[in-house]
Amino acid sequence: MNNIILACIIGFTIGTAGYIMLRFWILPIRRYQKVKRNIRIFFNQLTAPVTDTSSSVISTEQADICRKHATALTDAYYDDLPQWYRMVLSHKLNEFPIEASRDLLTLSNTHDPEHVRNRIKKIRQYLRI
Repeated sequence: MNNIILACIIGFTIGTAGYIMLRFWILPIRRYQKVKRNIRIFFNQLTAPVTDTSSSVISTEQADICRKHATALTDAYYDDLPQWYRMVLSHKLNEFPIEASRDLLTLSNTHDPEHVRNRIKKIRQYLRI
């Protein structure tokens, strides 16, 4: 009978630790990576019209998408990510999501094609995408 109780305690402890790691570490990191992936996809769609010499480089819909991505990136960084992963991002991986978010907001108000290309390049460097 003591073996069953010990097995239950060990199983409960492992399950609790697994839930905490999944809920507070793995899922937030995956959400952050999903936001980065969405930004990369958006930039891939955006860079095709930027090479043209059209007068309106970023439409109002694309500007709204930029703002939403900036908000999602800031929320993922401050609200979701654990502190230890934020430190890993800045020190080991050289990713700076807050600066990228600022440039995304600036990009949403930029209309000069050369400035748009420079902002996109800076954001890609900040997020390493």
